[in-house]
Amino acid sequence: MSDHPKKSKPSTVLETILADDGPMPAAHMGIRILAFILDFVLCLAIATILIWKIILPASHPGIFLEFNAWTEQLLQWLQNTESTIETMPRPGKDLLAALRHASEIQLLIFWAYFGLGEIFLAGSLGKRACRLRTVSTLTLGALNPLAAFLRAGVKTAACFFLFPICFIANLIALCFNARRQLGHDLIARTAVIDEKYLKNEPYTQS
Repeated sequence: MSDHPKKSKPSTVLETILADDGPMPAAHMGIRILAFILDFVLCLAIATILIWKIILPASHPGIFLEFNAWTEQLLQWLQNTESTIETMPRPGKDLLAALRHASEIQLLIFWAYFGLGEIFLAGSLGKRACRLRTVSTLTLGALNPLAAFLRAGVKTAACFFLFPICFIANLIALCFNARRQLGHDLIARTAVIDEKYLKNEPYTQS
């Protein structure tokens, strides 16, 4: 399905501004997906290093040995042709607690990464690389911290909770607006514009 809205008379001033021929064209989904992939890979790498090299060794000493032992048992169970008779090996209580801790820290890292990116970079490193920028649909300027972390929180939740249901629900929002706003954009009242096609910004406020 194309992310180009059908040609029709804009129903609001905002749609006129964010239109393809407007002063602040909304970014197309293809370039937004590329920016998200760059951000996701970078953030996942940062989270993996922080969690497995710093946080877990400090909070759960010796967890690597237990994790390696469990993965070896799991591989043996998968390779066993009679595995349907045996029960799948389960991680111990300490390992489960460590994995839950790691999952919580990963969510916080993603939330902080996207939230701080909105505040200091008007987007994220991925958006900057693709020359995209997040703006408030109320002021057409930079996001305030509350909107930035609200947007980042909803975006993170859509990626990690009840995947892919929440992720798909986030995308469905595209069908209900001509400004190419995803679910987290609508909730936080933001839009993503493409600076490559930026004309002038007479509406923006500092």
